[in-house]
Order: sequence, then structure tokens, then C-alpha cells
Amino acid sequence: MLKHVNDYTDAGLPDQAIILAAGLGSRLAKTADDIKPLKMVGGLSLIQRNIELLSQTGIKEVIIVTGYHADVLEAALRRDCAHVDVTLRFRFNPDYRKSNGLSVLCAQPLIRGNFLLMMADHIFEPAMLAQAATIRPPGHGAVLCVDYKLDSIFDMDDATKVVVDDGRISAIGKGLSTYNAIDTGLFVCTPALFTALQEAANRSPASDCSLSEGIATLMQGGRMMSHDIGDQQWQDVDDEMMLQQAERFVGAHPSPRTVAISA
Repeated sequence: MLKHVNDYTDAGLPDQAIILAAGLGSRLAKTADDIKPLKMVGGLSLIQRNIELLSQTGIKEVIIVTGYHADVLEAALRRDCAHVDVTLRFRFNPDYRKSNGLSVLCAQPLIRGNFLLMMADHIFEPAMLAQAATIRPPGHGAVLCVDYKLDSIFDMDDATKVVVDDGRISAIGKGLSTYNAIDTGLFVCTPALFTALQEAANRSPASDCSLSEGIATLMQGGRMMSHDIGDQQWQDVDDEMMLQQAERFVGAHPSPRTVAISA
């Protein structure tokens, strides 16, 4: 059962994060045994790098939503992140072939207040995650970290475009023809996102919903804000070319653990 917003006790800075890692990732994972979040970049898997960086920001608990090859992914992370000072919790999404909003909803029972939300296949400059952990989202709303550096986007065709008006998100989608920023895949959310996603799922004949649909619901109430990442860098990793770009990215923005493993 979906908790009411007033049932959450922590209205301050986030100390939990959700990582969505349920999808097939078929553009990068080419065989049945391939698991996209476990693709190696700079000596660490994509998802392990994010977990290690989150632990350095003050995040105490990371909820990983699994689906495709859930058992293999969970076993790998319990092994590879045993040294990381963060609590890992896992939620299985049986509808992982549907839209990603359902994966967010799967994590809802474990959330106690404001939280970070991110994708397993995005990597970030360490300072970008550290800054996100200091953001207080608006009441009953959320914040999307956006990138105005349009000329630096590696694959603009695949990027999720955003229209920002006076700090508020007014439109979001891959098919936008007019936009002024790019969705980085990093959010700071209140539990109101769960209510918005559930409303979207209830409207769907297939009981399906995307994260973007939940964001659109918050936008309608003027509760979806933006945060300009400025000069900070990030990278979506969707195919082999992006994976090669990610290797260059990690070389330019190493975490301490990455340096230790690569040495």
C-alpha cells in the first residue's frame, strides 16, 4: 500500500538513494548473460562506482531496484561493495519489462523521507553527486539536475530534453524540438513522487507508468524544480560508443577508489 506523504518523518536532506537497475539494457548488453549495470568502466562496474560515490556524500542507504538477472546483480554487489560504508537494500520489480516508473514505485516501502534517485547506467563527476546530496527539494515536489551545456552532450538524439522556465521544469521528453537543458538522470525527490507515479499508473490501461509521467504530474502542480549543474560533468552509458566515452570520462574525473584499482 502506498504510504501517505505525511507518513514520512524526514523532511530534510536526503540520506537515502534509489538506483534503478531493473531493465534489459539491450543496446549495451548484447548477450543473455550480459548485465548492463555490471559493465566495467575504469576498474569498477557502472553501478558499483555510483554506490561508492554515494557513500562519500553522506548517503547512508542505497536501495537498488532489480529485475533482469536480479540474483546475479545482487550477488555481485554484495560481494563487490562489502567494503563500502553504506547499507544496500534490494527490491525486485517483477514488471521490469514495463516502464521505469514502476521500478521507482517498487522502492517506495523502504523510503523514509527525501531521497536521491538515479539510473544505474549514468556516471557522474564526484562533486556532482556531493552537491545533489545538499539539495532540499520543494515541499511535495522534486528537483531534476539539468545540464545547460548543450554542445557537450555526447548523444543528443538519445538525450531527454527539458524546458526550464525560471527554475521550474515545464516540459520534458526525448522528442522535444525546443528545449534549453538536458535531463542528467539525477533527481532529489520528496515522497510526493510516489503519489504522482501511482496516479499515472492508475490512468494507464496496462497499469504502467514512466518516470517522465510522474515528473509531468509534478510539473502540472508547479512542484518540479531544476538545479543547474554548471561545469560539472556526467555521462549516460547506453551503447559501446558511450562506454568508450565513459572510460575517458572516468580518466578525467576519477574517484579515489578508481585510482586505487587502476594503479
